This record gives sequence, C-alpha cells and structure tokens, in this order.
Amino acid sequence: MTRLGQVWTIISHQLRSRWRSLTIWGVALGALGALYAALYPSMSKLLEEYVQQAPESMQRWLGDIQGPISPEQWMGMEFLNLLVPVALPFLVMLIGARTIAGNEERKTLDLLLANPLPRLRVVLGAVGTMAISLAGVLVVTWLLTYIASAIAQVDLPPGHLAMSLVALWPMCLLFGTFALLLSALVRRASVAVAVPAAVLIAMYVIQTLSQVSKTIEPARVVSLFYHLGKPIEGDFPWTAVLAMLAAVCILAGGAVEAFSRRDVYT
Repeated sequence: MTRLGQVWTIISHQLRSRWRSLTIWGVALGALGALYAALYPSMSKLLEEYVQQAPESMQRWLGDIQGPISPEQWMGMEFLNLLVPVALPFLVMLIGARTIAGNEERKTLDLLLANPLPRLRVVLGAVGTMAISLAGVLVVTWLLTYIASAIAQVDLPPGHLAMSLVALWPMCLLFGTFALLLSALVRRASVAVAVPAAVLIAMYVIQTLSQVSKTIEPARVVSLFYHLGKPIEGDFPWTAVLAMLAAVCILAGGAVEAFSRRDVYT
C-alpha cells in the first residue's frame, strides 16, 4: 500500500467510526442556524429598538450597529460570532486528544503501531480526519441554514454565509491540531483537551470584554476571534486564514516530532 493509501485508510476508518457523531454535530448546528434565520423577521425589529436605547457599552458589544439590522449582522451577532466558533472546536479537539493519549489510555496504541505504520502517517491521518470532519459539519450547517432562510424569505446571501463558515474551518482545525500536539506530549487526553479549551475560552472572553472596555481593547490582538473579522458581511479574512493554516502545519509538524521521540506505555 502506498503512503497516501495508508493515510487514507486511517482517515476513512476514523470517519466511518464517527459518522453518527458528525451527523449529530452537523444537524444540531444546522438546526440552530435555521432557527436563527427563521427568527430574523420577528426579532430584528425588537433588537433594533433595544440597540437604540441601550447604553454605549452595550452598543459596542453588539458591534455599533447603525440603522436597520441586516440578516448578515443578525446571523453574525447571534450565531456565527458566538455559538459556532466556541462550540465546533471541541469536535476536533476530542479527535486530536484521543489520537495518541486517548489510544494510549485505552491500551490500543501499541496495537495500532504494531502494524507497519510510521508514526508520521498516524498524525497525518488525524489531521486529515479533523479537516474532513469539520468540512462535512460546516457544509451541513450551511445547507440547513440557507434552506431555512429561503423558506422564511430572509435575504441572506448564500455566498456570504459560506464565507463565514469557511473562515471558521482553519480556526477550528488549529485548536484540534493543538490538542493533537498536546496528545503527543502528555499521556492524558483530558489534559490535551483542557488546555486548548482554556485558550479558546480565554480568547473569546478577551474579545468580548474588548468590545465593552477601552482598557482591554488593545489586548484583543491576541484573540483569533478578533482577526476573523466579519466574513458574513463580505470581508473575508485572507491574512488570518493563511496564518492559521500555517500554524496548523507547524503544530502538526511538532506533533510528528514529539510522537516520534516518545515511548509508548501499555
């Protein structure tokens, strides 16, 4: 079997074993997106009135919205800037953490490596699994959200919706690869999930507080949420996306090096 064939065998096996959970993730996020899209006609006017009467700090937190709230602003504020980028990274963090540390805890890692399978391909298979899993969940989310917006007669451009979800793909993959690196460094899957999760939450809190506090505003540059911008409104963050993809490659390389150097305990 060729090298790519071995990697694809790992990926396809992982995808087959996870298809139920991936379907649940896609349908759940897609259903939430559909709900938010369907609520726009009734909630947008109420939110607009609230913004006009809200204090300055709350207006900053809501994004300094001026005039009528567009479908793009509504979806970005309630769904794409809050729920998806916080929840979805946990899908791939679990995959990354279980690839090495999780299998070692379950006493199955030595069985896997007993095959003529270089450790490099185990890591590449994990990264490929995370990338394809994310893409599948995001496609289902886009499809269900767009169908709901069309049924509710909400003028939500499908291209802008797609761009906002595509921009989240490298960010989520970055946290999954971070968990994979920790999985190669430590022997506890829980630690490999907890550390990236803490970083994710800290970045979200910093971004949120920077919108209401001018004192904290300079610190927002350390948050990936800030660098993602507002792709739902047509401003795709090319620089941030390319930088995050480069970081994914670096973290994956670090995971290969760390996994190649460590012993496997059973």
